[in-house]
Amino acid sequence: MRRLPGTARSRPASRLVAAVILLGSAAGSCAGDDRPAPALPTTTQDTPAVIEPPAKAAVSVTVQRVIDVRTVQLSDGAEVTVKGLAAPDGCWTEASTTFAKAMLLDKLVDPTPAGSLRLADGTDYALLAVELGMVRSEASGDRAMQEAEQTASAKRLGRWGPPCVQPTSATPPPAKPTTTAPPAPQPVTGCSVEYRVTHSWPGGFRTDVTIRNTGNTEITGWTLQWKFANGQKVSEMWNATLKQSGQDISATAMPYNQAIGKGESLLMGFNGISGGTNTAPNAFSLNGHACKLG
Repeated sequence: MRRLPGTARSRPASRLVAAVILLGSAAGSCAGDDRPAPALPTTTQDTPAVIEPPAKAAVSVTVQRVIDVRTVQLSDGAEVTVKGLAAPDGCWTEASTTFAKAMLLDKLVDPTPAGSLRLADGTDYALLAVELGMVRSEASGDRAMQEAEQTASAKRLGRWGPPCVQPTSATPPPAKPTTTAPPAPQPVTGCSVEYRVTHSWPGGFRTDVTIRNTGNTEITGWTLQWKFANGQKVSEMWNATLKQSGQDISATAMPYNQAIGKGESLLMGFNGISGGTNTAPNAFSLNGHACKLG
């Protein structure tokens, strides 16, 4: 049989072309090593949306009734006995109740996990009451409360001073504050006043005022006077009776704290309303006698 010219050479060429095509096809099938795999279709049904729970709102209630220094009734109807506070002492019941009314009555408070009440400025009421000597602490395992009581005792604040504690007499203190007419104010021979703003918040402040008898005789029946400079106004006062006329303030002794012995001190305090400036008074007088500062 006669071969046509070039037929024998064309077959290898055609086989080569086929091999190239096959190799190209195989290479295409392995291209996944160099190219990302096609993305799978996604649906919102397979991945539910995550909804964050709403933030827990702060629970605030007001004190509608003050029964005593540690027992109050809240606006939600609950009656709360503040944990960590002992029952009020008979010699200081009236004073401590007056303090509680000034600090709590009609005020917003937040019950704390420890069983106390947190004031609007964040102060723990139980700790404050003990620190100012208004009541004893029952929280034997609470270091802060124990230190507060030790401080009040060392400074003879509140129920740690007269009439509950008589430094010059072994006679037990009276069960109740005297209800007799207050004595006539006596001349003061020496005094000093420490005015200390303990807490501040927008539009308000709280102040402790410590009166010390530095004279050589007992002070019986007292009135402390000072003048504000920036339009401040006293809203509540404890351990003294308030009288305010414009910028002039008079704080007069209560029936239970008429006397300040020689070398003794007495703590009173108040809540106030202020604007942007709250300058401390720079002059005080006690029964008309100018007192030193500090």
